[in-house]
Amino acid sequence: MKKLATYVILACMALSNIQAQTTKKVLFIGNSYTAYNTLPAMVSNMATNTGDELIFDSNTPGGARFLNHATNPTTLNKIAADNWDYVALQAQSQETSFSAEYKEAELYPFAEILIDSIRSNYECSEPMFYMTWGRENGDVNNCGFIPWVCTYEGMDDSIRATYTYMADIYHTEIAPTGAVWRYLRENHSEIGLYTADGSHPSLAGSYAAACAFYTMIFKNDPALVTWSSTLPETTANTIRQAAKLIVFDELESWNYTLVQTYPDFSEEINLGVVTFTNTTENFDSLSWSFGDGNSSTEIDPTHIYDESGVYTVVLTTFKCGKSATFSKTISIELTLGTRDRNSEEMVIFPNPASDKITIQLTNPSGRNMENIRIFDIWGRIVASFSWQTHEGKFDVSNIPPGLYLIQLIGNNKVLSAEKLVLK
Repeated sequence: MKKLATYVILACMALSNIQAQTTKKVLFIGNSYTAYNTLPAMVSNMATNTGDELIFDSNTPGGARFLNHATNPTTLNKIAADNWDYVALQAQSQETSFSAEYKEAELYPFAEILIDSIRSNYECSEPMFYMTWGRENGDVNNCGFIPWVCTYEGMDDSIRATYTYMADIYHTEIAPTGAVWRYLRENHSEIGLYTADGSHPSLAGSYAAACAFYTMIFKNDPALVTWSSTLPETTANTIRQAAKLIVFDELESWNYTLVQTYPDFSEEINLGVVTFTNTTENFDSLSWSFGDGNSSTEIDPTHIYDESGVYTVVLTTFKCGKSATFSKTISIELTLGTRDRNSEEMVIFPNPASDKITIQLTNPSGRNMENIRIFDIWGRIVASFSWQTHEGKFDVSNIPPGLYLIQLIGNNKVLSAEKLVLK
């Protein structure tokens, strides 16, 4: 028997815009950048507007850092309060632009503590970093110590690099608000994204953040949103189109998560009867495609093939809303010798059966028929009957319930083969 195995891992994301209502539960952890203009509620309004639902909570004390949240009882209690689909993590607005030495000591260890807490509470929770932005004219207070933060561009580049690095090493998603802001600053400078302090978001700035979050949480096109808060429709539409271009059209660019399931299986082939053993260790559900138009959701199915040939068997496993596939090609030979090219058409009824079966040939060729053989799923002959007509009745009451293969033999060839279920 020849087998060719091909391993394909596909992280699947539902991108359809025509869908039933989707409900997501999200906890927002951050500070005033998250609290301004009630950002979580804005995301909820967008979801409601497109027929979805966002259930949310937040903890956003002013100026809070990951260092503070990692030991904050309110934050930790809120993480443990539900099986969140996402937990949004926003660091202090300046520290993500600081030096590598600073971040190694003051940022990354506490981000890791928060992420561990999130995943320990519920293994399917996805941390999502809230990528913020550079200050309107750079960080004046730290410019003398950290030269790259002296300009918006330098500070914004550093912030983006930090969030991307954390998403990569901790395998999270990103809500890339800073990238949407960058596009708007460069292409639509008439839209004011900042408040007067040159740091916090204006309503338009928070709307851009909400578009980024909405897109990443629901994997939906933000251009479909018609809720504009109190912004002029033209302004809101420009922001939505920017989020579509930067976020929705590049969803995979902001997703650093890993598929948590790695499907695999073995098989035992006996004539046309194949017993599959699923050896995947981590999955919520699975599905099989046997390559002949049939499928199954059983853990370890047995399948009978009606025809000789080469079939591609695909096992798809699902875990935490993501899926992966593993495929093999298997070669099926239904005969112990050579199968006649002009096979008879055999009909078995009733099927399933319990005690007696009738077998008919729907297109008898007049060739010599010798006997009927019944094989179990291990390829063993459990019964054999002499038969030389085009219709016959057979007693199968002594055969245990199960799945079987019936072969019609003539001139040392298999003239036909069909499945039989006994109950």
